[in-house]
Amino acid sequence: MTSSKRILAAAAFGLISASPALAADLDPVYAQPEPGPVVIEPAPAEVTSGWYLRGDIGHSFDSETEGHYRVLDSGSYFERDYDSIELRGNTDFSIGAGYRFNRYLRADATLAYWNRDVFGSTAFSDVLFFDDTSKISAWELMANAYVDIATWGKITPYIGGGLGFTRVKYGTLKNRAFCYEPSICGNSYEADHGGLSSTRFTWALMAGATVDITANTKLDIGYRYSHIKGGKAFGWDAFDQAAGATGPQGYDDGFDLHQVRVGLRYEFGGPQSAVYQEPMPVYDQGPAPVYK
Repeated sequence: MTSSKRILAAAAFGLISASPALAADLDPVYAQPEPGPVVIEPAPAEVTSGWYLRGDIGHSFDSETEGHYRVLDSGSYFERDYDSIELRGNTDFSIGAGYRFNRYLRADATLAYWNRDVFGSTAFSDVLFFDDTSKISAWELMANAYVDIATWGKITPYIGGGLGFTRVKYGTLKNRAFCYEPSICGNSYEADHGGLSSTRFTWALMAGATVDITANTKLDIGYRYSHIKGGKAFGWDAFDQAAGATGPQGYDDGFDLHQVRVGLRYEFGGPQSAVYQEPMPVYDQGPAPVYK
């Protein structure tokens, strides 16, 4: 082998031997991982307009009112006030139908029924006292409007008001007179007075919250205050009628009712949500070095 060939062979061998060393000194180049799955959240529920039905059951607490009655004496009438009239608490029932205009405003018409025991008492003099007992039944027809304030999770507080009429009917009133000095007021006695009916203006204020059970079914929990205008209550007993008494004898000054209520509301045009599809996952196996 000539000297020139030996030089070329040595140079080639040196280049081959140096290549792995040069490659080892280079920084690795990492492949970019594939992007992960992009999760698109479903569109928020949109409350649409639509009709709804409702049903409620409630409890009214004891309440007090005032009133008066007429007395016939020697052909003339004069009035006496009750010392107190108490309306005992009881259960209420109501049904209704309404319409939601948007996510904040809705209105409905409701029909409610309730009945109560009522007690009245008065001291006619120092020795003569009267106690009256009766029952009241009532049908209440109201037009109501509500504002749903905001929604936090599944809870939506609201306020509302209503106007309407209540048909109040008194049952037979039993009047008991207690005389503690017979020489002055005679003996004690009992008498029955026929109950009277009247239609009375009524207004109400409401506040509460609804809880979403499903997209269309709502649980309604609330407080309601209502005022029923005063009116006639009962007529004269047989003794006074025989003496010529006519017209109503007793009147109440109206009722202030405080109620707690629980009900269900079903909305036919409930909220609609976008359909959510689970994206296909892309698994990241980690970066792999690539040597160049």
